[in-house]
Amino acid sequence: MRPTTTHRAGRPRPPLRRALGALVAAALLLTGCAAPAAFGRDPDTLVIGAEGEIPVLDPHRLSGTVGLRVVDALFDPLVREDLSTETDGAPALRPALATSWQVSPDARTYVLALREDVTFSDGTPFDAGAVKTNFDRILDKKSPVYDATAAGNMKFLSRWIERVEVNGAHAVTLRLTKPYAGLLRLLTDRRMSLVSPAALRAHAPDDVGLHPVGTGPFRQRAADHGKRITLQRNDSYWGGVPRTETIIVESVSDPTTLAIAAQTGEVDAILSAGAQQVRQLAGQGTMTVQYPEPANQYFLRLNTRTAPTDNALVRRALNHAVDRAAIATLTAGQVAPSHGPLPRGNEAYRADPAADGCYAHDPALAKRLIAESGVPTPVRLRLLAPDSGPGFSQATEIMSLIQQDLKAVGVKLEVQYMEFASLVAEEGAGYKKGVHGSFNGWTTGADAADFLERMFGGTLHPPNGVNRGWYRNPAVDALLDEARAEPREATRTDLYRRAADAVAVDAPWVFLYQDRLPRLLSRKVDGVVPAPSVYIDYTTIRRR
Repeated sequence: MRPTTTHRAGRPRPPLRRALGALVAAALLLTGCAAPAAFGRDPDTLVIGAEGEIPVLDPHRLSGTVGLRVVDALFDPLVREDLSTETDGAPALRPALATSWQVSPDARTYVLALREDVTFSDGTPFDAGAVKTNFDRILDKKSPVYDATAAGNMKFLSRWIERVEVNGAHAVTLRLTKPYAGLLRLLTDRRMSLVSPAALRAHAPDDVGLHPVGTGPFRQRAADHGKRITLQRNDSYWGGVPRTETIIVESVSDPTTLAIAAQTGEVDAILSAGAQQVRQLAGQGTMTVQYPEPANQYFLRLNTRTAPTDNALVRRALNHAVDRAAIATLTAGQVAPSHGPLPRGNEAYRADPAADGCYAHDPALAKRLIAESGVPTPVRLRLLAPDSGPGFSQATEIMSLIQQDLKAVGVKLEVQYMEFASLVAEEGAGYKKGVHGSFNGWTTGADAADFLERMFGGTLHPPNGVNRGWYRNPAVDALLDEARAEPREATRTDLYRRAADAVAVDAPWVFLYQDRLPRLLSRKVDGVVPAPSVYIDYTTIRRR
């Protein structure tokens, strides 16, 4: 990390002497003494520690929580979740840049009324034309703003949209290729945030994210790309003036360094804290912990195109080999074991003791399945894994446990550790031959039933989606097609559950756990409700 202090309001804090500061802070952690606030700290500046490198902030090209959290401050989608209320399930939907909507009985036409008197941070008016231009970027190859990279990343949404019609200055109609009853929740995805049309026209596709221009509660004031972003309050924000004047998002990929920075008052918030950070900081008197518990999944995604993970028996054996309870113990109960593809908090999730036991830790059964597969032992696998990052502060320890579990059933696991952003980039095009998968997690859209389709749809292989392990099952795809078009909620939910059961049998992932994803907040910070989401409301958070 590059720790910082502020000399006067509105100016970033210059770097401190890292070695001395780290030693002093480490001593404070060991002794349990509280550190004083940073010298000359501007009370109007709030510092958020990001758990990895901050990517280029082009929402249509992004993947990963670190970047999307920053995007959420700069841009708005058409529809948002209600983050003002703590709930047991998926947050309710509320208007954002779309104020209301009408859905046709066949779920193939969505008419959206748009918010008036809104401008992008460069002064460009927000209107129906702006919405059309954003969709043209990912739909229309003839458009001057079309971006093939963005189009590939947004295929999870754009594949359902036949065309976008402008109905006057403040209304648009989305005509779908097929019925899709759950489209509105899909529109909350921060990757479908609206970018200024002027910015899309002014910059080359690779440079749009270097000049992020949205309608959000903040605008970018300065950027040291990959390391630090300084956000300035948008006093004209349509959703009300944010309570915080300046937010600095600082990249701190090392979890220990991030904990030290929080203990010494250099960082006010850690939005995806690890179990060790919670243990270090929650009882020190300077930080409070929240457990929003959003829907999410952590897993070993497997390459179903390369031997031996192309063999379903081997994949099931790997699921039986892993001791998920040991992972939960390692993380001091911060995670709960997962045995299938639907996380708690997903619209279609159901508590099913039988399903929860389907991949019980059973090394003997794992050995039998490997023997039945005909794959010679020892089985050799090569997986990619992050060495840190959002939700991965104990990644190396977890992978060590998994290596031991697999060794016990005759599987030799080689792990290649990478920085989180590098891992996402490496696996983005799909696994290459000889790479058997990776350790990763997913939170974006995990509360929606169609999370199944994003992760396992047979037509959503890279570059048209994030089914990076190349899994395909025509029977699953048929269930997903039927569910997507079903207007009756109970029937639709049942279809998604049947698809989830089929995916669980095929085991394209080693289903590991669901993280409670705690937040650590300075006791000087308020305005954050523990709603079940990885996002926060940037209009209400403040440092007192």
